[in-house]
Amino acid sequence: MIFYTFLLIIGIFLGVIAQLSLKHGMNQVQIDSFRALKLFDLLRRLAFNLFIVLGFVCYGLSLLLWLIILSTLDLSYAYPMASSGYFFVALASYFIFKEKISWQRWVAIGIIMLGVVLVGLS
Repeated sequence: MIFYTFLLIIGIFLGVIAQLSLKHGMNQVQIDSFRALKLFDLLRRLAFNLFIVLGFVCYGLSLLLWLIILSTLDLSYAYPMASSGYFFVALASYFIFKEKISWQRWVAIGIIMLGVVLVGLS
């Protein structure tokens, strides 16, 4: 069980890296309006952005780990644990992207993390 919990943690962090990479990539691509872009131009801009590609790769690896986790751990344990990614994405967004995060949002994320801790202790 410890090994699969470790895989779960790696999967969560791969998901966090994916979110941060996709955000950074979309900041670089600077798409003002999806309506103004043609589909081919949009796909070309996304496919040639290193951070977008990194985000997809991290999501793909995270998905593979998730499938392994689902075959071994209880879903009622694994899925709530995956919610800890909210905290790490918010924390990294605050420091990396200088996002302003209201105290209400931090409280909500804290409640989620309290739930994650309670599930982890059960």
